[in-house]
Amino acid sequence: MGNGLNSVAAVVLAGGKGTRIGQHLPKVLYPVVGRPMLHYTLRIIEEIPVPEIYMVVGFRAIDVKGSLRNKKIKFVYQKEQLGTAQAVSLAVKEVSPDTKDVIVFNGDDSAFFEPSTLRKFMESHKVFGAPVSLITVKMPNPRGLGRIIRNEENEITGIVEEKDATESEREIKEVNTGCFIFDKEWLTGALPAVEKNQSGEYYLTDLIGIAVKAGEKINAFLLNDAGEWLSVNTQEELEEADKKMLEKLIKQKSGVKTVFILDADNTLLDTEAIKKLISSKLVPELLNKFEPAKDPSMAVKVFWDEYDRTREELKYVSIPDFSENFAKRVGDESLAPAIKEMFYGLPFNDFLLEGAGDLVKLIGPQGEVIIFTDGDLAYQPMKVKNLSFSGEVDEIFVYEDKMGKIPDIIRIYKNARKFVFDDKVTVLEEFKRMDENAITVHLKQGSYKDLPPKDEKFRADFEAASTREALNLVKNNFTK
Repeated sequence: MGNGLNSVAAVVLAGGKGTRIGQHLPKVLYPVVGRPMLHYTLRIIEEIPVPEIYMVVGFRAIDVKGSLRNKKIKFVYQKEQLGTAQAVSLAVKEVSPDTKDVIVFNGDDSAFFEPSTLRKFMESHKVFGAPVSLITVKMPNPRGLGRIIRNEENEITGIVEEKDATESEREIKEVNTGCFIFDKEWLTGALPAVEKNQSGEYYLTDLIGIAVKAGEKINAFLLNDAGEWLSVNTQEELEEADKKMLEKLIKQKSGVKTVFILDADNTLLDTEAIKKLISSKLVPELLNKFEPAKDPSMAVKVFWDEYDRTREELKYVSIPDFSENFAKRVGDESLAPAIKEMFYGLPFNDFLLEGAGDLVKLIGPQGEVIIFTDGDLAYQPMKVKNLSFSGEVDEIFVYEDKMGKIPDIIRIYKNARKFVFDDKVTVLEEFKRMDENAITVHLKQGSYKDLPPKDEKFRADFEAASTREALNLVKNNFTK
């Protein structure tokens, strides 16, 4: 493996639609405990660590890229969805010349791998000296998964997809996880030999058969813990992944003693200032690029009318959905990506409420800092990750309906003393109702500032007229 991990590049496949799950998002952005599946995979890769990351995007690439703004990732665009082998072929062309090996991940199915396991896998590839290594796992119910075919000497001879498997092959419990390591030089030479299958795609798994025919040995790394991998191809499997990740987080966070829980909008960020900039400058400029508006004020009004309509329909703010809906409403669907780019490219540090950065930097050393907010999984987490103090934030949880997910946050941090900052009294009351020891602070700013408590019994412990005032409150009452 050359000079250790520095000679390895990671290729992450993130271009799929995930139509079987029944949602319109890119599959890698489907939510698992308030976070896109892709974000778990990237965290694992960063913890290994692998220095170079190439991500192949396709379907709604702008949303995938938007959710990862400013990440040190090199994006490769797959215009036509012609299979995993074609995706890897596009990425390998961009990999640095001095890279020795390429490790391939599915952006969705890799969320449960442990970094320590992947380090062992990479070491086994180095020791075995094979051009191809892959991770396999034995599943009690391997329905829908590619089966590992072995010969009498227990050597891997191929991978058969279930639809192509014989009755006896379907009885095999060992399956392909989709995680491979290839010698880059060998991979570059072998990829052109992959043939188009009946569905018009080029499968990466065909490289196993190509290697075997060439007399090469295949290094198989069998997972000791089947819990480190989960295929997510249906709504039921997505729900299973959510439950499994929740239990994993509960275990991981069991030792946390103190947690600070903050909303993003109207707690850290001035949403009214963002809206003002968009209305006064960005929307008129944007629409004039496509069709000069006879009445700029009317164009802005239609823009926000559709924004509010989409929010009312979904019960949360979704920039991807709003962008698509507005473009359809004005009869120019080419507007949708431009609107998304406008939102994804906003200078969020310019909209920090006074004292927000100091507040997060003050509480960071005192315990875990988490952002608990609602919205879509492209725009909302990206806003926080691009703030100057994002390094102080331990976790970001984004939900379509965060009120309904407060029990999950309570469970994840069940042993921690909780300090909750929010502009919505209903959120604070629910935390107090579920954990009587939680300390709640009502930020009386933004459009919800004057809403009265619904239940005096669970009224906020403190009120602050601004984030700056909340900072002073923390200094005087909560810090060591």
